[in-house]
Amino acid sequence: MKISIKSIPVIYYHSIAPRQNTKWFRYWLTLELKYFEDQLKYLKHHNYNSLFLSEYFEIRGNSREKGNYVVLTFDDGYVDNYIYVYPLLKKYGFKGTFFVSPEFVNKKSSMRKTLDDYWHNKASLKEIDNWGFLSWEEMRIMQNNGFIDIQSHTMSHTKYFISDNITGFHYPGSDCLYPIGNLFPERKPYYIGDPDFERLLPYGYPFFEEASAVIAKKVQINEEFIQEIIKRLKKWDFSVPYNFEKLMSQVKEIYLKYKKNDSIIIGKESQKEYEQRVEEELKLSKEMIEKELEKPVEYLCWPHGDNNDFSHKKALEVGYKATTVGKSKATSNDDHRFSRIGLGAYKNSLFLSNLKMRYKINSYRKKQPWYTLFWLYNKMKYGELPY
Repeated sequence: MKISIKSIPVIYYHSIAPRQNTKWFRYWLTLELKYFEDQLKYLKHHNYNSLFLSEYFEIRGNSREKGNYVVLTFDDGYVDNYIYVYPLLKKYGFKGTFFVSPEFVNKKSSMRKTLDDYWHNKASLKEIDNWGFLSWEEMRIMQNNGFIDIQSHTMSHTKYFISDNITGFHYPGSDCLYPIGNLFPERKPYYIGDPDFERLLPYGYPFFEEASAVIAKKVQINEEFIQEIIKRLKKWDFSVPYNFEKLMSQVKEIYLKYKKNDSIIIGKESQKEYEQRVEEELKLSKEMIEKELEKPVEYLCWPHGDNNDFSHKKALEVGYKATTVGKSKATSNDDHRFSRIGLGAYKNSLFLSNLKMRYKINSYRKKQPWYTLFWLYNKMKYGELPY
């Protein structure tokens, strides 16, 4: 019986660490280590074999192939993937695919201590506790070892402003990565744990509607408008809880004045400029990873899941074999697409988290009774199945 591509779960993770770092405004991207290892134990106990993406695409065309298969993928290139994930994958005999963006690669660090060093009494847990992004040297070690394959997550992994719609203001602890990272790209790999990063923009700086780089036609905001907003909010007490409505009421007069004159936006990206930029995003990432790691880069994961027909077709044109489905309307039936499922913790309970994992994996594989529960739940809540 031929294996359906949909019967092989492609699972995605981001950061994996012993605890969530609540000082990081994206701490929710971290799955605690105990849940991750419990999932690996489950896969091992149920005789799952892990695949790289090249193997995944090859297997679906083999009508004689039998067995339990899974693909483990990790987005963004966090250093904890080297510190914790890499040793655990080796321990349980699983392969992993890391999607990285070259603009986020740490160029200052070389090799940091890992869980392996802790297991062999060469480092304490405190010594291996690091936050940030992978270095090229760490990626070379993992890639050459055979357990890890490095693939592309685009070049910049950013978002751009696309309208004059104000959606927020910079305040202490705000999610400011993309507005600041676009202005200071050299600071991006080190923003986690850097108290000076958010101070690179003054509090009160307006944030606008944004979209992922590969689908955004970016706009240029009038700097005079921005400075007027900042000046108006200069005396605002940003130590009080953030309240968008109150802040917006303080600058409404300025906003309406510029809006009336249609002078908030002073430049818009043309279709040609957008297409050239996206091509560069995809091509440069592929070329840089291939150069640094001396290996082919053939698969692309879309940041935030955002993509469109143009970006996907352009990815194939520049040499990728397949991209993630993400939030597009494409399906994994396409020979050049693959969908993924996320596994996380649930209710701070190992038991409930394990149960949720079993449900997601087995319903994806259309195993009973899990698939019936999945079908009924999604039909009642959404009226259709997600995949």
